[in-house]
Amino acid sequence: MAQPCRSNSFVLRIWWERDGGEHPSWRGWVQHATSGEALYFRHLNDLLLFIEAHTGPLAQSRGMEGEGKESEREAK
Repeated sequence: MAQPCRSNSFVLRIWWERDGGEHPSWRGWVQHATSGEALYFRHLNDLLLFIEAHTGPLAQSRGMEGEGKESEREAK
């Protein structure tokens, strides 16, 4: 059985966009480097869903639970 890929690469571009209103909004584009699949998005959740579609659920990925805790301890 093939091992799941432990790393993935994405190209991410974000920018401010005015839609005729007073306040600009964030917009973005992301591309999975291996498959070439791409997505334009307006909401962060759409970006996260795209990434999860290629990596599996982020909260359940190996090492995700403990990541950041080490650096948080070092900063204190």
